Amino acid sequence: MKRPDGVTVIAIYHFFTGAMGLIGGCAILVFAVLPAFLSLTDEPVGLFWAMLALGIAVLATFGSGIVSIIVGWGLLGLNNWARWAALVLAVLGLLAFPIGTIIGALIIWYLLQDEAKAAFEGP
Repeated sequence: MKRPDGVTVIAIYHFFTGAMGLIGGCAILVFAVLPAFLSLTDEPVGLFWAMLALGIAVLATFGSGIVSIIVGWGLLGLNNWARWAALVLAVLGLLAFPIGTIIGALIIWYLLQDEAKAAFEGP
């Protein structure tokens, strides 16, 4: 079965958001972690908590970027798990008001349509 154009658009969206997540993680490393690490302060406890918070931010940003890229790849392969993962990411994206809400709602609406369901069920 031919992959619907809507699924391809959603996959491209996930590749884009994944790339932005990886770039954002690199930006946090370069512009926040490195200067914080290089600044020698008399407050080692404050530096520890700052580095811990930035480390969590980097892991979350990189992690979400990688997950989004994997979901985009799965959508291109018409894997049913990727459809469900895209739905979960779209629900989480609803919290990013207003653009994320609009895009998330459109993704949820489209992936729950019969055409999209049929594409992921196979021949």
